[in-house]
Amino acid sequence: MSRSTFYVYFEDKGDLLRTWFAEVSEDVVDAAADWWALGPDAGRDDLRAALTEVVARYRPHTTLMAATYDAAAYDASVRELVTDMMAQNSAALRKHIRAGQKHGSIDPDLLPSQTAAWLTWMAERGFHQLVRGAGDAEVERLIEAYTGIVWNTLYAPARR
Repeated sequence: MSRSTFYVYFEDKGDLLRTWFAEVSEDVVDAAADWWALGPDAGRDDLRAALTEVVARYRPHTTLMAATYDAAAYDASVRELVTDMMAQNSAALRKHIRAGQKHGSIDPDLLPSQTAAWLTWMAERGFHQLVRGAGDAEVERLIEAYTGIVWNTLYAPARR
């Protein structure tokens, strides 16, 4: 696309990234909703399936997601979009943690807000640094490790 054509559709690079990021984020959040909807009887395999779908939705977009995070360093509107998306993800996970604590499937000793924030930001950074460029076999190992981290943090203590 020529530069003049680009500016017909987008104000600047930040506008392009914001538009794209909103679409990809919505798709990834839809996949994450399957995890957050897991009920008290869900097992480790159910969690792994849900997290596999999150990674599958994110993976094709790792390069553009990296560009978005880079742009967030200098573009306030991109930074705001990223910050809002992460806050929404953290809030949804916090709600899942509180519900799980209420019905006994998630460790009652966890601090919901802080745990959700840590898990959300660790996952995002892991997607950005580990999944990007990884081959299929390595992505499978990364998903297994991610599942273990989440399972052992949230669910396993409540089942002992």
